[in-house]
This record gives sequence, C-alpha cells and structure tokens, in this order.
Amino acid sequence: MRSIVKSRLFNFAVFFALALVLLYYAFRSVNFTHIAQGFKDVNFLWIALSLLLALVAHALRALRWGYLMQPLGEKPPFGKLFAAVMFGYLANLALPRFGEVAKCGSVSKVSKIRFDSLVGTVVVERAADVAMLLISTVIVVLIQIDTFGEYIYTKIVQPIEQKAIRIEGYKIVILLVMAIAFLLLIRFIVKSDFLGEKLNGKIKNAIKGVIDGLKSIYRTPRVWGFVLLSVMIWACYWLMTWALLWSTPITSHLTAWDALFIMVIGSYGMTVPVQGGFGAYHIITASALGIFGITYENGLIFAVISHESQTLLLIFAGLLSMGYLYFAKHRQSV
Repeated sequence: MRSIVKSRLFNFAVFFALALVLLYYAFRSVNFTHIAQGFKDVNFLWIALSLLLALVAHALRALRWGYLMQPLGEKPPFGKLFAAVMFGYLANLALPRFGEVAKCGSVSKVSKIRFDSLVGTVVVERAADVAMLLISTVIVVLIQIDTFGEYIYTKIVQPIEQKAIRIEGYKIVILLVMAIAFLLLIRFIVKSDFLGEKLNGKIKNAIKGVIDGLKSIYRTPRVWGFVLLSVMIWACYWLMTWALLWSTPITSHLTAWDALFIMVIGSYGMTVPVQGGFGAYHIITASALGIFGITYENGLIFAVISHESQTLLLIFAGLLSMGYLYFAKHRQSV
C-alpha cells in the first residue's frame, strides 16, 4: 500500500513540476500589467454561455458512456454517470490520465458493473474522441489549407515526421517483436495456470473484463446514437470556443471557422501529460492566435480566460460530484 502511495505521489510531483516549467515558459517574458488590463474588458455573459455549453457536453458524454454499458448487463442512472464523469475531470487535475481510473472506480462502487469492463468502455470512448479530433483537424485543414494547414503541418505533422525518420529500422523491429511477445504472453496467461490458480484467475478476469468493455461498441443497440452523441459533444466544444472568442475584444472579430481551429489546436495542447493541460494549453493557444495577427501577450489573455474558467467549473462540479457519489455509495451499503 505504501509503495502505491509513494508511486502516485512521485508521479504527481513529476507532472506538477512539468506543469510549472511550462507555465514559466508561457509567462516568462510577459507584462502582467497588460494581461490584467485585458481582463477588465471581459464579457462574463459569453463566459457563462461557454460554461453552460461545457456542462451540456459533459452531460452528453455521460449519456454516451451509458450506451456502452447497456451490453454489460446494467446501466447506472444518468445522475451517477454524470457525477462520475465530472469526478474524473477533477481527478485529472491531480494526476494526468487518472481521471479514467477514477470515474470507472466510482461507477463500479455504485453499480454491479465490474471495474475491468468499465475500463474497456473508456478505451472505446477515447478512440471515439481521437477520431473526432482527427476529423476536426482534417476539416480545419481543408477549409483554409494555406493558413491553417501550414500551421498544423509545421507545428505538429513535421516535427512528428522528423522524429519518425530518426527511428532506425532495428528499433522498429524491436518494437514489433515486443508487441508480438506481449500478445503471446497474454494468450499464455489466459490458457495456462503457471501463476497459480488464484492469481491467474484474477488476471484472466481482468483481461476478459477489458475485452468485454471493448466489445460494447458493436454490442450496443445504439451504435448510431453513440456516433451522434460523439458529434454533438465536439459540436459543443466548438460552440464553447466560439463563445469564448466573443468574451474579449481581442478575439471577438474571429469567425466560427477560426473557433474550430482554436478548438483543434487547444485540444492538442490538452493532450500533453500535465495536470489539466496547465502551461501546454496556454503556450499552444497563444501561439496559434498569432496567425490572426494577435500578439502573444493578448493571446495569453484569451488562453487564461478559456482555460481557467473551464478549470474552475471542473473543480466546483467535481467536488459536488465527489460528494454525491460518496453519499450514493453510503445509501447503497445501508
């Protein structure tokens, strides 16, 4: 138990330190008086609208997750699913990627669905979100290939290509061999009892649970509903970003297609493994606004408005959800 706690504390410290480095890099040469002055012209009605759209997106995400649970034998009430989603976001602010574990664990405690099966459904969700991000990226590139396409290519695609070219052939072979060996090991574990009946049984059940969760996407009778909800979730993200652009005179002249670009670029920033995307989101968003003639300092004003308003929402809603799940578990055990 102590080793697990120490490991999590170490991971938290590492990612927190990385977030501090990125924040320092983002604000190291910034005039804070200028940024503070920019906040005086903020229209909070547009921010409130963006927060409302964010809540709608989170609610749709809970509904979509519920679709994947139907083939698992039980679908928890919407309230518990929504609370688990918001609690997961709160956990991500403490430790990157821990939110998926937290929301699966919270649902397994207030329902009869196994944790392992829920992990499989989360994998499906992540795959759907990656697909939507890639589709959004393609749309952005096709709309204004000269401006947006060049930015995405030089800032994202080209660095990846350059790193990929540096990978020698033997390293690729080693990775393939390791992947094949891992799959063979899983098959060996499933078909044998070399670890002992009890331990081997737990491993088999965990693997089976994840596989059952992955199968939920084509077992669910609402596949097209799942697809539609995925589109609606990302449409809310788009509208949310557009509303945030209207919240400050610095970005209020930008169009809906510009908002789509900012949404895509910001999403890539949020994938950096630091708590809540701190620092990474600010750097990439403020830099991206430069293609519209917006200075880096003014871009940071928008980035702070966007990121911190959403973060405060996640903290507030996440704490309420944590309390709701605690009492739901307590009532269930009585």
